[in-house]
Amino acid sequence: MEWRLLTALAVLIIGNGYWALRYYQATRQSSRNEQQRVAEMESLQDHWLQFSTVAIILIMLLAPLARQAMLSGG
Repeated sequence: MEWRLLTALAVLIIGNGYWALRYYQATRQSSRNEQQRVAEMESLQDHWLQFSTVAIILIMLLAPLARQAMLSGG
């Protein structure tokens, strides 16, 4: 069971890195006008927040199960 918790943590870290990279790339785009760039950045922020929320909820749900599995030795 602890492998599920570690997998969820890895997904959280990798996913946040992915969204941070996409957000950084959106801030550096000079080919679009300011209004389009701001709209894209706001959209990326929304998706990033949704991803992080779901990942944290999964970790919160898996953590007690992983703890129980480690305490029982299974």
